[in-house]
Amino acid sequence: MPILKTIANTLTIFRFIIGFIIASIGNIQRKLGLKNAILWLILAWITDVLDGYLARTSKMPEDFIGKHDIYADMTVSAGVLYFLTISNFISWKFTLIFVITAVFLIWYFKEKAVTDGIQAVPYALIIYTSLKYDPSYGYLIIAYLLFLIFITWPRFPKEKVPEFINGIRNIFKK
Repeated sequence: MPILKTIANTLTIFRFIIGFIIASIGNIQRKLGLKNAILWLILAWITDVLDGYLARTSKMPEDFIGKHDIYADMTVSAGVLYFLTISNFISWKFTLIFVITAVFLIWYFKEKAVTDGIQAVPYALIIYTSLKYDPSYGYLIIAYLLFLIFITWPRFPKEKVPEFINGIRNIFKK
């Protein structure tokens, strides 16, 4: 079903663009853009779930965009980190140290589990920030994440958790 694969690829590309939109919200709205950044982040996460589902459903082989899906994910995470930094929710010093450390870890370990862990830091920071400055949006993020675990439950504990754990094991084997 090529149409499903095309839609999946379009969603992946859109998620890549969303990373830049979230960063732009920081440039334009600063702290006042927190709600908008969160809504765009949730939309990015929705596209991530949908593109994976559609790509698997299409039964077509993984293509260039599918193989590089992680770059769209990392762009969203970087957009969130930039938003939090430019809006003065977190310090430039923290961001600089985090980015240098992240680049080194990705380069050295070359494991998806490392990129997953690195992505989690800006997401945890925006959840914390939203709970502190606008709790209703913080709870919205948490509700979405719980909903996501619920709808992906058969796949989550059988594939995602073991994949992450095996990636961590591979790191310690090096």
